[in-house]
Amino acid sequence: MHNYLPINSSSIKIDTQVGCDLYLHVKTSAVRRYVLYCRRDAVFGNNNRGMLWEKNISKLFIKEEDQQAYYEYLENNFQEIITDARIPTDERSKIVHSAATNLVKDLFNDPRAGSIERTKTFAYNMVDYILQEGRAARSLLTIAIHEYYTYTHSVNVAAVGTLFAKELGFKDEDLKHFCAGILLHDIGKTRINTDILNKKGKLTKEEFEEVKRHPEMGVEILKETGNGFTDEYFIALQHHENYDGTGYPRGLKGDEILRCGKIARIIDVYDALTTDRPYAKAIRPFAALVEMKEKMINCFDRTLFKEFVRFSGPYDPRAKPRNNANLQN
Repeated sequence: MHNYLPINSSSIKIDTQVGCDLYLHVKTSAVRRYVLYCRRDAVFGNNNRGMLWEKNISKLFIKEEDQQAYYEYLENNFQEIITDARIPTDERSKIVHSAATNLVKDLFNDPRAGSIERTKTFAYNMVDYILQEGRAARSLLTIAIHEYYTYTHSVNVAAVGTLFAKELGFKDEDLKHFCAGILLHDIGKTRINTDILNKKGKLTKEEFEEVKRHPEMGVEILKETGNGFTDEYFIALQHHENYDGTGYPRGLKGDEILRCGKIARIIDVYDALTTDRPYAKAIRPFAALVEMKEKMINCFDRTLFKEFVRFSGPYDPRAKPRNNANLQN
């Protein structure tokens, strides 16, 4: 028995081969079944699109085992999909988020040069989408995944961090490097034992020392690819540095930490607090901001933290903006 997954029919472009079978979900009073609509090696043509429009069908289905092929199709046709105004913004944002999550999952399974280059290209396209689509901010934040995995965390942090950096006035090119750096910021964890990363209880001193190595390991991996990264190195290296000098791996403080590193630190903590982790349940965004101010404020550049509080109210639909003014004092 196959499991089937829904996809947005608008994500399939005319005159392309998807690389996986596409199905219609047919419901009758007696039975529900999946009927083959377009074979994996067939060209999806105008007739296919026309019938879907005529019948007002917005969802097609793929077999669960074909999910990887579908995500590869999305990556290869990403620019055309995100610029297609016929696809609602919320649906395009779901495509962006799911494709990014799959990409980073691939990256963490195989952190070689090809995967890193794919991530960099995707990050640049993701920024283009955010810049050209005004409603992308709210829709991307709405669909953030609240169960912690290293790859979903990386995508969440990239979405929130890129939108925040845009709000701070980053230029387009700087925004692209920042987004790529955030997507890649935890790549050093691929060299940490997964039993340590997924441990539900408190880490031993030795285990925590191992975890603390991941920023420098991340830089090593990026340098091994020879891609000439700049901001990406610093985000990977500095996202656990605290403003008061108590962070790691180098104990930097104040303006020894670059602006991109300071921003990454704020976003990294915020997402960790608002997602379910192996050792702690998620808390609501406003409660996370309160905890960051009351218990961790020395970790952050206070000016940037106040800016983030302002940003999080109107942009995060789960937050409580009417209370955020108290956090800015």
